[in-house]
Amino acid sequence: MDDVKNLSSVYWVNMLSNKFVFIFNLVIPTIYFLYININSFTRDSVTFNHETFKVIGYFWAYIILVTILNNVIVGMISQRESGFYKQTFFIVGSKYKILGANFFVQLLVLNIELLIFNFVVMFTAHYWSIKLLLAGIMASIVVSLPIAFAGSILFMLKIKIESINILVSMLLFGLFIGMHVPNNGKNLITTFTSLINPLSYITEVSYQVLLFLFNAKLYYSEIVVCLLVTLIYVLIGWYSISKLSVNAVADRV
Repeated sequence: MDDVKNLSSVYWVNMLSNKFVFIFNLVIPTIYFLYININSFTRDSVTFNHETFKVIGYFWAYIILVTILNNVIVGMISQRESGFYKQTFFIVGSKYKILGANFFVQLLVLNIELLIFNFVVMFTAHYWSIKLLLAGIMASIVVSLPIAFAGSILFMLKIKIESINILVSMLLFGLFIGMHVPNNGKNLITTFTSLINPLSYITEVSYQVLLFLFNAKLYYSEIVVCLLVTLIYVLIGWYSISKLSVNAVADRV
């Protein structure tokens, strides 16, 4: 545990030295949310409902996915290519301690981002509820690890750090497009196909968490599908991490 604690301190310092990532992780979605809800500033308080939960879930999905991809996955690939991961591995002797320390730091950062965003949501809606803050934390805790596991598949690609950011941008664009592909009917198969998309997965889990905390009706069939997708994400991540090399791509080609 001392190794994880010390590594977490290192990752925390490194994170604070690179505040530019918050522009993509938090500032951009927050500004966009304010832009599309600018008329709400002059209205009375807005009661949260199913439609509101869906909209909030979309923004949470962006913040969670981009934070995990940029700070955890791309961050680890960058450390591998720079040789930092290799040096740390020789000191600690466990890739899981390294990944765990980085993940826990970024999970803390993610929860801070969601708290800030949720305060903006409540300020805009003129509706204050501790349940929304708790829902954001619960959603991030539930989905962050499966999403990190799913994103770990990028560890297996023989791609240099100069190209990984372009690849991630293309991936995010494709996932956003995929969220709006129409489904032919609503059944378990189409739901499963939809939730394979990490953005749809995070949105649905966030929606269910909001329903639970606001005492609304839960959709148990969607919960079962979410659990199945979670298992698939974990299996993908477990295999990908097991293949993670300490050597940079340049040393392996």
